[in-house]
Amino acid sequence: MNADLKKLLEIQQYDKEIAELELEVKRMQAKEDKIIEVVQIKENQIEDAKAELDKLNKDLEFEENLLNETSETLNKLELKLNSVSTEKQMQAVNTEIDMAKTNKMMLEKKIESLKEEIHLKEKGLAELNDRYEQLKRTLKESQDKFNIRRKEITDQIAKINTIKEELLPTIDKNVLKKYERINRWAKGTAIVPVVKEACYGCFMKLTPQVLTLLEDTDDITYCPNCGRMLYLEEDFSQDEES
Repeated sequence: MNADLKKLLEIQQYDKEIAELELEVKRMQAKEDKIIEVVQIKENQIEDAKAELDKLNKDLEFEENLLNETSETLNKLELKLNSVSTEKQMQAVNTEIDMAKTNKMMLEKKIESLKEEIHLKEKGLAELNDRYEQLKRTLKESQDKFNIRRKEITDQIAKINTIKEELLPTIDKNVLKKYERINRWAKGTAIVPVVKEACYGCFMKLTPQVLTLLEDTDDITYCPNCGRMLYLEEDFSQDEES
């Protein structure tokens, strides 16, 4: 196998390893972002629940004040009833008393309903807070674990890049440029083996002339269809054994 091609195969493998490690980081970041998103949603839900609870408490306070005023009015009307001197006045006061009693009953029912709603809202808020705290713990644990792994990946990539940097100057510059140009679109498959007389990049059958070049020369051979660099697997295996 061509010496430069063999080195480029090593470079390609290093690039694949780096790409896989970088993909792992992206996946970890996506998981972390998802947890952060859920935590943020819970924070918003808690804020909304607090605002609703605050409004309910204000409504309750307002209705209780109305009830107190209605009770005072009712007491005054009952006292007034004892001081009326005519039938007409008595009927008028009794009508006011009936209206006050009706208002009082309606207010008491409304207050009871508000208290029940507040109780349920407080219970829901407590559950939201519990879930929020659980999510924050999960986020912290995940971030700690991810940060450790990120550090390991950063170190691994640095080691691989060091090896690559030592290898790159030993490769013919023109060959390296061609490899880099192909790899920009081939994404880790700039160099592919020949499998069953076909390019393993585009899977097109190779002509006898191309196969002869691969078998009989040490020149770097390109797929006439997709332009990738080609190698015979048996050549690579022999080089590995030697």
